[in-house]
Amino acid sequence: MNEKPSPSKEEMFKNFVQIGVVVADVDQAARYLSEIFGIGPFRVIDWPPEGRTDIQKFYHSQPADFTARMAFTELGPVELELIQPVSGESIWADFLREKDGGIHHIRFNVDELTPVQEYLAGYDILPAQHGSGIRPGTTWMNFGSEEKVGFVIEVMKVLPGTNGRTPQIVNGKVEEQD
Repeated sequence: MNEKPSPSKEEMFKNFVQIGVVVADVDQAARYLSEIFGIGPFRVIDWPPEGRTDIQKFYHSQPADFTARMAFTELGPVELELIQPVSGESIWADFLREKDGGIHHIRFNVDELTPVQEYLAGYDILPAQHGSGIRPGTTWMNFGSEEKVGFVIEVMKVLPGTNGRTPQIVNGKVEEQD
């Protein structure tokens, strides 16, 4: 049996793509970022996307029912994600309640989640929340790394042939960004 060797930590955490910020009002935050700093335009979506019946959501390893409004824009090579918790228990709602918002996570795109999960478990860094991505076939996982590094580490299993960026949703369908 030809088993692939586990990737090194340098390989697992080389594709840094996103900074996630939890906010109380995603529309207001996007408007201020645009008006004051010239950041944008933002792609705003409701998560999970309407009509997606395949979405899975887990909060501290238990099936969960939470929703959010999210806004995305590019800051050079890094994507900025604004997250407004809307309903249900989530680590985003916990963060907003406990800290009034702020920088929540950084995200790395990966080919496989399992090696990352196994590696971080060795440091007692466990998944706090995970679920299906906006693009069908993708999965994201937020790790409870705050006590060790001060913020959440997120990883996203991306699909081969995609750029791993968050797509726009148009009429309920994924539309790739240039």
